Amino acid sequence: MHPLYITGIPRIIIALLIGFILGFVLLRSKLALRKTLVDQFCFKDNTFAITVLVSMVIGVPLFYFFAKYNLIRLDFNNYQFWAVVVGAIVTGLGVSFCGHIPMTAIASLGSGKIYSLWIFLGMLAAFPVLKLIKPIVNDYVFGKKAPMDVNVLAQNSVFYDGKTTMLYTIPAVCLILALFLRLIQPKGK
Repeated sequence: MHPLYITGIPRIIIALLIGFILGFVLLRSKLALRKTLVDQFCFKDNTFAITVLVSMVIGVPLFYFFAKYNLIRLDFNNYQFWAVVVGAIVTGLGVSFCGHIPMTAIASLGSGKIYSLWIFLGMLAAFPVLKLIKPIVNDYVFGKKAPMDVNVLAQNSVFYDGKTTMLYTIPAVCLILALFLRLIQPKGK
């Protein structure tokens, strides 16, 4: 069986349908609102963390079985440790300054929240800035020796060598954490 690969007009139609459904769900659940993420950082509302944990409970087994039956192909051969670290730092700074992740910012902009326009424009401005600083970052950051090989770590994870311990462990731990966060959720949320 070959990996799931859709081309042409059906690909665009499926992408639009999935985007519409995801945007609708994000808006109805209030996850596309800046206040939801800011309240999560202030420990006033655990909705965002619960949603992320439940999505991992569902997503880890889905990715495992999709990879096992060759519906998707996972390539763990070209990760760089420092690229992962720098990307995580930049993402964390963006989330803390803006109160949005890219997906919720786009859904929020689609719902007419004008402040999300600035976030979206900032994300678009990151592309030319990245081209400008890429030589500096390549020399200074990516030229350093990595303390660990993240490719080996990824290859020894859930999806390789028939190791399924993490297939059960990750969803179980995420579900327990989600239930705990739901229990300590402030009343009325």
